[in-house]
Amino acid sequence: MGIAKETLSDYKELYEKANKLVEEESRGDPPTDPFRSHYKARDVLKDLKKQLEDQLVSIQASEEDGGKDDLCYKCMLAFICRDLGRIYVYTEELSEGETLLNRCIELTDPVKQCAEGIIPYLGAINELSLVFATRQEYRKAADMLIKAEKNYEDFKANGVGALAITDLFSPPDEAEAASGPTELEKLYTLCCFYLAQMYGHLGEPEKSASCCHRTLRRQLQYKSYDAIDFALNTATLSQFYIGEERFKEARHHLAAATLVMAEYEVTMLTPDMSEQQRQDATETFKHRYADVARCWAKYGLYLLQTSKSRLLKDDDEEAQKLDKAAQHLRLTEEDFRFPDLDLTACENRISCDYCLTFDDAKLVFHFVNEWLDIAKDYYKAETEATEYSKIMQDYAEAYEHIAFFEENPDNQAKMQKRRAKYLEDLIDLLDPIFYMKICRECWYGAGTAHAAVLDVRLDIIREKPTPSADEIKKVNQSCMRAIKHFESYVKSYLAAPNSEEWRTSMDVEEQRTMLYAHFHIGRIYYKLISAHPLQQLEHLNSCHTYYKRFISGCELYKEAAEPLHGEIGVVREMLELLPLKMTTVKARLS
Repeated sequence: MGIAKETLSDYKELYEKANKLVEEESRGDPPTDPFRSHYKARDVLKDLKKQLEDQLVSIQASEEDGGKDDLCYKCMLAFICRDLGRIYVYTEELSEGETLLNRCIELTDPVKQCAEGIIPYLGAINELSLVFATRQEYRKAADMLIKAEKNYEDFKANGVGALAITDLFSPPDEAEAASGPTELEKLYTLCCFYLAQMYGHLGEPEKSASCCHRTLRRQLQYKSYDAIDFALNTATLSQFYIGEERFKEARHHLAAATLVMAEYEVTMLTPDMSEQQRQDATETFKHRYADVARCWAKYGLYLLQTSKSRLLKDDDEEAQKLDKAAQHLRLTEEDFRFPDLDLTACENRISCDYCLTFDDAKLVFHFVNEWLDIAKDYYKAETEATEYSKIMQDYAEAYEHIAFFEENPDNQAKMQKRRAKYLEDLIDLLDPIFYMKICRECWYGAGTAHAAVLDVRLDIIREKPTPSADEIKKVNQSCMRAIKHFESYVKSYLAAPNSEEWRTSMDVEEQRTMLYAHFHIGRIYYKLISAHPLQQLEHLNSCHTYYKRFISGCELYKEAAEPLHGEIGVVREMLELLPLKMTTVKARLS
């Protein structure tokens, strides 16, 4: 029979009125009445829903066997139920929203493989998954989305073109360019995005990352992305791959973020922009480009760190790493690549292979510093002290890693001193009252840097029959600088300024680091070179004090002390030797 053109026109007018209220007029709603336009749109859609339901009853009464009109009305009704459900969810009336979304699914489930049914079906499931997520029913939401994904794939395999509600409102003889296929692809992209969130909540990071990549790849494919958001999301996903030591995938994602940002920079300022809009766009670009730069720096730092760890690990651990890497190699290129982008030039700037030599590491080190320089140009100490501090700590970490690959002892010492300088400059800049966490990290890092310089200098003088006074002075300077920073770290965790008791609020990791700090201080006091026996006795006594506190701490914080078996054995031995050593020194004094 067909639906009258005038009837379709009336339906379309109501739908467009509701859509305008939600998409445009809602932006001007006052804070005191934030849902005003949505409530108006809801009333319009409820009226349209009533008309469709009445007409559907009439059609079904006259066409008992069903037909094209019956299908069309059912699917139009499903669309309206989906949009009404979405509005109810937005206005925080979840129960009513869930009922309407389920009604949409009920209407479309028998016809979800038809051109008219797939879009409202997929759209309702996307919206319903958010309702379940608000209740933390992540598994239920994920199962629904997986089912929707399967139906999308089956529909695409049929080769049928999806129809949007605007297509249903247009008579066949007035059909415009169908918007259904585009809307369907956007809905499936959204389905992938929501599925990534659900897997994240369910503690399945690998699946979450795969869905995230699929979302980003589809955004590129269908050109449905904001350049800044795409770059940030892609760079963020790279951090997952970095943590998994999948450096090829991480590099590919960072290269994609960089290329998209570069292309956006060329076109972001347009002649019709006001001066304020131009400033805002430029500021946003600089800010987000600095964030991508920091992700690149993290890539290089982690490549250096894992290369170092890999050279230190035993064969069994390395075999496990190789097994894991082999699993990733079984992935097809499409599982992590962006085929629409030519990223070769950007990827060729940095290796994705482990560093084996100083020359390998030096290239990565300089690459890290280049990106940190870009980040530092945006994040200033005066305006972004916390972020600026993290960048300075990254510079220090880069020097720590490159020192490992350096074979020349003098150069090693210089690199560790440079590392310490970055951290000491931060300590001088920051007020510990407001930035205690960062100060603690800097105190401990600077302490270990000076301790590393000390070990290098001791190795140098051991090879000489008689060290010079200047060499001994440098050794003692390194000792005192390391002790100063470690003691600042320890004092920050004491219950009171002159107390030996530790704060009760410390977690296991903090307790363990405190134990290490005591171990380091005791060890360094023992290494001080003293010209006078009285001074030597003081140093030995300080060593003894910190070693005793270390053992007491290990007995008190057993969980924190579990990995410290080697250190505990050394300290117990030293606590037996130190009284004998002190007795010998006292004899020299008398």
